[in-house]
Amino acid sequence: MKKCYWLCALLAVGGCATSPEGVVQDGTKFEFDSAHTPYAASICIARNAKAMGGGIVGEERLLGESSTEVAVRPSAGSRDTLATAQIHRAGALSKATVFVGKGVRDAQGFARRLMTGC
Repeated sequence: MKKCYWLCALLAVGGCATSPEGVVQDGTKFEFDSAHTPYAASICIARNAKAMGGGIVGEERLLGESSTEVAVRPSAGSRDTLATAQIHRAGALSKATVFVGKGVRDAQGFARRLMTGC
């Protein structure tokens, strides 16, 4: 019975910390389909962010059992966010919503580069 209490407590606390600080949700919004699982797509997006150079990083997080989120930041440890991608399971595919912050000049190009191959 004690295991159940610990598991419930862990799930309750884990549910409160599912989203990274400073996620972008008020920027320009782009929708993409992905042939990958949300987990695989989030890793791909984070890899694409790093490949952009300049110290840009992607931080992946789980959102429940079937969704993920990637916060794209200008550098590791930064609280500033360039973009946020949320990936949700949609049948055999996934749907990705990418919010690109207002400070990014070519928002559409930035979103497309994040999603390349994902």
